Amino acid sequence: MGNQVFISYSKKDSHFLDELRVHLSYLEREYKFEIWEDSKIRAGDDWRNEIYEAIEKTSIAVLLVSANFIASDFINSEELPALLEIAENKGAKIFSVILSHCMFSDIDAIAKLQSLNPPNQPVIEMDTAARDAFYMKVTQEIKKGLITQISPSQLKKKPKKLITNLELAFFKVRVVKLLYKNPQKMTISNMQKELAIEKRKILVQIIQELITEEMLLKEKEISGVCYFLSAKGIKVCSSYITNN
Repeated sequence: MGNQVFISYSKKDSHFLDELRVHLSYLEREYKFEIWEDSKIRAGDDWRNEIYEAIEKTSIAVLLVSANFIASDFINSEELPALLEIAENKGAKIFSVILSHCMFSDIDAIAKLQSLNPPNQPVIEMDTAARDAFYMKVTQEIKKGLITQISPSQLKKKPKKLITNLELAFFKVRVVKLLYKNPQKMTISNMQKELAIEKRKILVQIIQELITEEMLLKEKEISGVCYFLSAKGIKVCSSYITNN
């Protein structure tokens, strides 16, 4: 078992994963924690084997529970039993995050697990501010759970590499340039497709940093959480980025 967080979710709920990933990127950047979800599976990989290998390394699992999650045959017949087994045999922790109203309380296998929000207060009913506060709580609980399971030497912060910071700086320019030239609001998935960024976590980290720098704003839409340049972002971009 390693210091890894495994996120189990239905692909139909990927916009909730995107929202949570923005907050969890802090753990990946500052500590030796890896957040694993199936977008890390590359084309051509044995996806089933990749998932089971990831579960074997898991210290904490987060279940994004919804009607879609409960309806998934693969999650309920393979992924969830494997997570429950590693929890029982190796002491991994499992947290549930209730995304929407569903039959969570009627399913013994998951109802007995620690839920970070009550079933009658699902994420889908929270406004943007409440969601951010809740996702911060989830991040804190995950960090707390990981710290209790790993040694002090493992908890040391990752050394920052110049090349990594340089690459992120270039990606930041690409993101703000895309949003400047396309002023419509965009989801993380839209941006990932337009910029051809293979790893979603890189884009999530960039977005979080741009929000912290007050360059981006976000707004909840039907398609999910969308991002767009703030007034500050537009002013900065208009000074340095042309439409050529």
